Formats: sequence, structure tokens, C-alpha cells
Amino acid sequence: MFNGWFGKQDEVDVRLSGSEKNGSGVTRSTEHNEHVKRMLGPVQVAAPAQGSRKPATPPTPPPFEQIYQAAVVKPPKLVYGIQKVGEMGNSTHLAGMAPAMKRKALLMALEAAGIDVGEVLSDVVTRQRALKEYEESYLEKVNQFESAQTEQNRLENAELEKITSQFRMRIKAGQDEVERWHKEFRDWQKSKQQELQRLTEAAALCVPQEKAEDEEEESDGKIMAIAQRANGTYR
Repeated sequence: MFNGWFGKQDEVDVRLSGSEKNGSGVTRSTEHNEHVKRMLGPVQVAAPAQGSRKPATPPTPPPFEQIYQAAVVKPPKLVYGIQKVGEMGNSTHLAGMAPAMKRKALLMALEAAGIDVGEVLSDVVTRQRALKEYEESYLEKVNQFESAQTEQNRLENAELEKITSQFRMRIKAGQDEVERWHKEFRDWQKSKQQELQRLTEAAALCVPQEKAEDEEEESDGKIMAIAQRANGTYR
């Protein structure tokens, strides 16, 4: 019997259903999730703040023994549970022994103490169940945080787009103002040319025709030349 327990079944692999029911008909996972949620605490999302924002702190998992004791199905209280067997296996008295000899020595010790190996393995199954349920609840907590943070990021991104759009409109308005100033300046330059032309034509009436026709400068320079020649003519 002992060789059967500690031979081919050294590694215990327990696959549990998430909806396994207890004696009262209530699902164990549901009950355990409530225990774990209280252990992990509420989901916290980093709230937006002015300047830098403080990140949300992940929950700190409790010690494994606390997880076992918070489980719906708690490990049996055994003098020689799986943890005690683990301590015995690591004892200095068994150091250097071959695995087969160490197994026989442990079986002999358990048999001498009147320990049912089936109870020890039941302890393993219970602890595996507790860890699995805690893991599922922990993952649910992480997914809840991710969903909440994703929604918060979406809202902040929408706000960022809104602010960016406002600043783009302000930048565009500023560029339009600069262009309007340049346009006003170009329009004035055109008016200035027309004014110079008018002055040139008026000044040309004040000097002999042949002297006025000899000038080929720009309009403003032409006015100065006409004025100088006219001044020399009438001295």
C-alpha cells in the first residue's frame, strides 16, 4: 500500500472545477472568492492628478499558510501533514540517501507513528485546491484592475484629444493672424506703389517734358530726381 502511494504517485496533479459544490450546495469557488477578495482588498485605480500621478499599489499576497486557512476547505489538522513530511524529507538524518531509501525511511517513520498516508495526500489535495482558488481570485483582481485602468486611460486619452484639438485651433488661429498681417502689409505696399505713381505723375508736371522723360529710376527715386532737376531748373 505504501509503495503504491509513494511510488507512481509522487507527483499529485489535481484538476478542479471552478463550480465544485460543497455539502450545502454553495459553490466552493464563490465562497472562496469572497474570502480572497477580502484578503486582497478593493481594486484601486490611479486617479488623474495635476502633474505626476501616483501609481496604484498592487495587493500584497498573504503568506501561504494564511491562504490555506482562509480557504473554504481548510487543510486537515494532522500531526504529520504534508508540510511535516517535507521537513522530515529535508532532515539532515536523511541527507545523502538515495531517493528510494529516503522514501522507505519516511514510510517506516509514518507507519511507526500510525499515520495514514492517504490523509497526508489528502492534505496535499486540499492545499492545491486552496492555492488554485486563490490564484483564480487573484487573477480576477488583476483583470478587474486592468479593465478599470483601460477605461481610465480611454477617458484620459479623450481628454487629451480634446485639449490637443483646442491647442491646434489656437495655433491655427495664430497662423491665420500672421498671414492676415502679411496680407495687410502686401496690400499697403500696393497702395504705396499707387501713391508713388500718383506723386510721380504730379511731379512730372512741374519740370520740362524732356527732363521728366529721361528718368528711368523707381517711382520713389524718380520723384527725388525730378525734384532735384526741377530745383535746378528754377534757380
